[in-house]
Amino acid sequence: MSAGQRERQGAVWVYGVVPAGAALQELERRGERLPEVWLVDAGELAAIAGPAPADDERGTRDQALAHARVLEAAVVDAPVVPFRFGIVVAAGQEVGEDLLLAHHDELAALLRRVERRVQMTLKAYYDEERLLREIVEREPEVARLREQLRERPEQESRDDRVRLGELVEAAVEQARQRDAAALLEAVRPVTVAGATDPLEREYMVLNAPLLVERERLREFEQAVERLADEHAGRIRFRLLGPMPAYSFVDVEDPRWA
Repeated sequence: MSAGQRERQGAVWVYGVVPAGAALQELERRGERLPEVWLVDAGELAAIAGPAPADDERGTRDQALAHARVLEAAVVDAPVVPFRFGIVVAAGQEVGEDLLLAHHDELAALLRRVERRVQMTLKAYYDEERLLREIVEREPEVARLREQLRERPEQESRDDRVRLGELVEAAVEQARQRDAAALLEAVRPVTVAGATDPLEREYMVLNAPLLVERERLREFEQAVERLADEHAGRIRFRLLGPMPAYSFVDVEDPRWA
């Protein structure tokens, strides 16, 4: 059955766009671990498409995971413009004509932007006890209040405890700003662009999507390894990717979505 015939039979889920004729070997190797997908070529572009899932809670949860896995498998072999979760071409329409050709130039420009580039996301977390020890050693007022509060009943020292909490919070934020800037500066020479996403927990230092040239991936990873060695015991690092350039192409709310 051709892609067009499959499209006309029902709604089609669209994962993203790759160059026409792309050989997505990693996507093919994953077999049953991923949902059924096919490529729809139109001009310079090809859409990664598949049947739209059942509209229920479990289907939505499973499809969200599958959506990311399909895109991350595809980006191993080709540049990818990732579509946000939930782009569906209705039954009776065709992905090639009604999506790719209708928005060909816009999508082709986005694809050129990520050609030979991938996203790596760098996450960094403080060791909480180590950071708090540093703050006590560096901030005399924090050390003084902390010592005074050791033996005082909580009810009688509420104001001082609030004050101590405010001082510690401010010191953590100062350390975070200083360290986050230093970490980003350390990887800047081996990245094309960077961004910062919201922090996921209280003692997180950095949550940074970074755009990296494919040919410099090993160099980038070595830079992160050096940071991990330099900050061992104080900051823990987690590196995610390679993945499509989610943070560097405007696909969250495009005109054609």
